[in-house]
Amino acid sequence: MPGREFWEEEPEDEKRLFRKHAFRLSLVFLAFCALVLFAFWWAGSAVKFVASRVTASTRPTYKVWGQVTDARTGAPVAWVNVYDDPAGHPPHFAAAGGADGRYELMTIAEPHTVIFSALGYRPKKVKVGKVWWQWLPAGSERVDVRLEPDRPPD
Repeated sequence: MPGREFWEEEPEDEKRLFRKHAFRLSLVFLAFCALVLFAFWWAGSAVKFVASRVTASTRPTYKVWGQVTDARTGAPVAWVNVYDDPAGHPPHFAAAGGADGRYELMTIAEPHTVIFSALGYRPKKVKVGKVWWQWLPAGSERVDVRLEPDRPPD
């Protein structure tokens, strides 16, 4: 306004600047609070998972799925057995594939070995899971496997 004096205009500019800074600080504070809550949730989930491993009461929360095929022909391998390597840390989980070679294994999220086996094929070991800083307690991973037949081709 042209009829205002300098000392009347300055408080308006300061109020506008204060509102702008207060809004920005509020957003930063809310983002920080959200980050802290996420960190507490993630840490709690990790502690809960480790405690369940100690008591051997771990529930399977990580899905490994895919299809098993013949390495030579590419045809689906029916009724494949999929199971956690018995040499690894318990608990161990297992599943069976269908007639179309598709399978779905519910297991734990930490890195470990899964074995695929079927009648007439050599068993195959595959690493699944993710390192602790990359996974949340649940998730999924697609693993397609090609099994080699036991006998050489004719």
